[in-house]
Amino acid sequence: MQTTVYRWPGEGAIKYAREQIAGLTRDQAASHIPRLLKELPDDKRVKRCDYCCYPWRDDSLRNTKRTCSVECKTGIKTLQRRQQRADKALLAGKSKKRTKRELNYIWWLEHPFWLDEYEMLKYSWKIEKPMDTESLAYIFGNQQIHGSGNRRKKAHKPHEEDNKAARDFNRWTRQKLRS
Repeated sequence: MQTTVYRWPGEGAIKYAREQIAGLTRDQAASHIPRLLKELPDDKRVKRCDYCCYPWRDDSLRNTKRTCSVECKTGIKTLQRRQQRADKALLAGKSKKRTKRELNYIWWLEHPFWLDEYEMLKYSWKIEKPMDTESLAYIFGNQQIHGSGNRRKKAHKPHEEDNKAARDFNRWTRQKLRS
């Protein structure tokens, strides 16, 4: 027996379900919806969407659509491209080049360890950069002054920028008038 994998329903499936349960009470709709999902009616225009697997009514002229909405069509195309890339990679036979960390770090055991001490030091230097005591004291002092994680903000002087812009504009207009 094949199990159906349902995804988020598309617009066409929602529209069809609303048509089917219109005028029913909540209890009646709750008992009617599982029947809608299990068996399709005899109408040839009612199909299952190839992507979301919900029933929907095909409104195309030739009755040839396979998905209930544009989103479902995009989802199918995405899955097809993913499959094509996987097939292409399988046929090409090229695998991703392993990094030195993947080669020298055994992470999957209960107690991970490095096979090469030199690679361990190269990797840890990128993450935990050593600092001298003067740099640490400078950082600690700034944290005490400005708070941890905060950056020093420039003091805003409200009219200074406006005055500078006005002076520049006046200088520019005087040069234009002289020439």
